[in-house]
Amino acid sequence: REARATKATAQLTLRGLGQAMWVSPRAHPDFAWAFGGRVAVNIGNALGTTYLLYFFQHLHLHDPDNALLITTAIYLVFTLATTYGGGLVSDRTGRRRVFVVAASVLQAIAALLLVAWPSFRTTLLAAVFLGAGYGAFLSVDQALVTQVLPDAGSRAKDLGIMNIGTNVPQSLAPLAAALIIDQLGGYRTLFAAAGVFTAVGAVMVYRIKSVR
Repeated sequence: REARATKATAQLTLRGLGQAMWVSPRAHPDFAWAFGGRVAVNIGNALGTTYLLYFFQHLHLHDPDNALLITTAIYLVFTLATTYGGGLVSDRTGRRRVFVVAASVLQAIAALLLVAWPSFRTTLLAAVFLGAGYGAFLSVDQALVTQVLPDAGSRAKDLGIMNIGTNVPQSLAPLAAALIIDQLGGYRTLFAAAGVFTAVGAVMVYRIKSVR
């Protein structure tokens, strides 16, 4: 037989869930800066990659599908290389913040290249910067986050909050990108927005004080 509960279990409500997930930015500013940086960088990355196929169609390329395949392959190669390499160097030097900032800046450079010279060749170069930046960001930012968690007794919950900062922007960015392209000036404006968000993410991470 199942053991009887010795005390009543608190009822799960939206208000209670919100209160349980709340981490005060005033009490834990480094956690807040890390969360904001992760949100900003992931928005920027999603804005810069979501509509590449339609961007290639906009450029009137002969085979936009093949162009997307080549660009994606370059992006993935540099992402994988810097995911490992960036994490390895960060561990050996004991530094986190500078690598996350540099990774964010690389992604901003990729976006600004496409603002200045929107072409297929520029996209290939931008894929190098974007992949290298995002790969290093994935590994080192995760390590940085573990050093700014507020409470040892709620690490799983706090990491879950950080995962929201990764997944929600990637879900909402396609809608935002469509609105930017249709209403605010097209692809150059889209890539400019991607660059701005990643640059803002770099600034937020730089504001973290408790991690080198």
